[in-house]
Amino acid sequence: MKKKTLKKYKVEYKQTETFIVDVYAINQKEAEKLASKRFDAGDYQETGDCEVELNGVYDVTNTDDPFNP
Repeated sequence: MKKKTLKKYKVEYKQTETFIVDVYAINQKEAEKLASKRFDAGDYQETGDCEVELNGVYDVTNTDDPFNP
């Protein structure tokens, strides 16, 4: 019986999280600008919603790619 050879694969996942920033503003453009500043400062709420999806599977068997199973 022939022994099966295992290949090396990297499996990539993409995770998307949802955040909320509350601001007072005159219009939508100003709201986006103010929210961006507050978000960068860490002033936001996490909704707890998180989506994870398979983003790609790559065969790295014959490459120099670092591999840490």
